[in-house]
Amino acid sequence: MKKAFTSKASTFLLSFIFLIIIVSFLFSSFDNFPSGSSGGQEVGNVDGIPVTVKEFQMALNQQVEFFNQMMGGNVSQKQLEQMGVKQTVFNNLVQQKLILNAGKKMGIVVSTEEIKEEIKKLEYFKTNNQFDVTKYKNLLNMNGYSPIQFENLISSDLIGRKMQDLFNTTLASKNYAQDIITFKNKKIKVQTIKLIRSQLSPLIEISPTEIENYAKDEKNKKSLQDAYDQKASVYNKPAQAKARHILVKSEKPEDEPAALKKIEEIKKGLNLKNFTEIAKKSTEDPSGKSNGGDLGWFEKGQMVPEFEEAAFNSPLNSIVGPIKSSFGYHMIWVENRKAAEVTPFEKVKLELAKINLQKTKSSQLDSLLEKTKSQLSQYLSTGSVKEIEVIKNKTEAEWYPSSEINLFDLKIESLGLSSEEAQKIIKAQIGSVVDLGNAGTIFLVKTLSSVESIANDKILAEQLTNEVNSQSSTFSRKGREELIKELNSKAKIVTNPGIL
Repeated sequence: MKKAFTSKASTFLLSFIFLIIIVSFLFSSFDNFPSGSSGGQEVGNVDGIPVTVKEFQMALNQQVEFFNQMMGGNVSQKQLEQMGVKQTVFNNLVQQKLILNAGKKMGIVVSTEEIKEEIKKLEYFKTNNQFDVTKYKNLLNMNGYSPIQFENLISSDLIGRKMQDLFNTTLASKNYAQDIITFKNKKIKVQTIKLIRSQLSPLIEISPTEIENYAKDEKNKKSLQDAYDQKASVYNKPAQAKARHILVKSEKPEDEPAALKKIEEIKKGLNLKNFTEIAKKSTEDPSGKSNGGDLGWFEKGQMVPEFEEAAFNSPLNSIVGPIKSSFGYHMIWVENRKAAEVTPFEKVKLELAKINLQKTKSSQLDSLLEKTKSQLSQYLSTGSVKEIEVIKNKTEAEWYPSSEINLFDLKIESLGLSSEEAQKIIKAQIGSVVDLGNAGTIFLVKTLSSVESIANDKILAEQLTNEVNSQSSTFSRKGREELIKELNSKAKIVTNPGIL
């Protein structure tokens, strides 16, 4: 129900053809299309081949439903706009058409028999496990498709799949995979700290008099206000609530009576002591089954209006419901709330003045950088972890007290390394501190121990197979990405600004 997910793109057309057959435009919660839009109009085109409103809407509905399922209900239109869902869906359709066009130019074709066999496999068109021509025509007609239009979609999907099969034939050699395993298995356990020059500014001492004079000076007024605005999320926090819920979905009007009856039955034996366990058993919110309906902390505006009203206005440690929303019916346990916090500019003006002044002390920063580097190097050498953590907490340095590095991944946690830097660490004497920093950065790595990977022949064989598959998949993906990039650079892509 909260914004916490990334888009899952469909590869080919068939993935949303199935959605059409079940029901057309079932999940049209993002349907702000111009009045009168129809399947014949275009959202855009790729080298003259149209992306119709109808196929765009179907793909968009599928994407919206993906978010709804992941988040336990309807995602608001505002959230979808913020995530750029429309543009993502259009880009995916463009990629599909680029691949389709490339396949046709390469001479990939599908026969009438292949199309027929593919359609006959679809369960939606079967009666008593046999393909039903009447059912086939009726379902297509109900969704505004002629058999020819649908068969063209199937043909396009088959071409797309044949193109994907071409990419999937790319195989990494066993020798290449074996080299990778060797690199991965040669590991060094390390301690690492990385700190850039500007992060040291909070450690610079500024006198109260200097701070007050800076804050009083009119010429600094705008810079102070800008600093306040940049930290608006820190100084101005909206009201928050913490709640659990049990959801019974009612996606269609005809489902509501049964959903209401079910939630009323759940309510009868529900109390604060058993809420979590009943949520695990009864909720239809997928994430709630594992965490007892826990939604964590959320701000105003993150939930649908009906749910938000209950969460922010019901008594604490009470169970309210059933609450009807666009998801279905909820029983809600309001566990806690935090009032909105607004810190006025005047209250933090001196704090902002100090921060601004600290950033101007260039020569002091340079001296502090050298001093801190020497201290951290000493602390790493002597294993003085507490002292390192004190500096880390004051400066937001990246501190990893226990990590592993190998010659293939070339990184320590989130810190990327060059091949030369990785080699330098691997070759260093155990217990030594390696300096990878520069004039504006402290980057120190202490080698702790070698990590030996001991495996029997069976495990090594499994590693080799997995690595061949992994690298082959990587080659395939990169090959497809490079082809799309090349095709995209040469294609003429037109969009309808009235829709996108």
